[in-house]
Amino acid sequence: MKEFFETESIDDPLEFKRSARRFIYYQLFRMSLPFGEFLEPSVCTTQTRLKSFTLEELVRADAIKVIKDGVLEGRGFLLREEK
Repeated sequence: MKEFFETESIDDPLEFKRSARRFIYYQLFRMSLPFGEFLEPSVCTTQTRLKSFTLEELVRADAIKVIKDGVLEGRGFLLREEK
């Protein structure tokens, strides 16, 4: 353990880097549900706020359909890919 902490650099296998990239892609782009249609910019550029919308608009949203199917029908919580 001491040798591990005292080393100047650690070589990581190329497969570790590929695996990390796949994981980050999956987390950021496949697992994120789109709620952008309900958001608008706020005063600060790092923040957003909710737009005004009706319940019908919310219920029709793809992200809500995925959540509903996941909770009520035991499906996954991933947005289905368009083919």
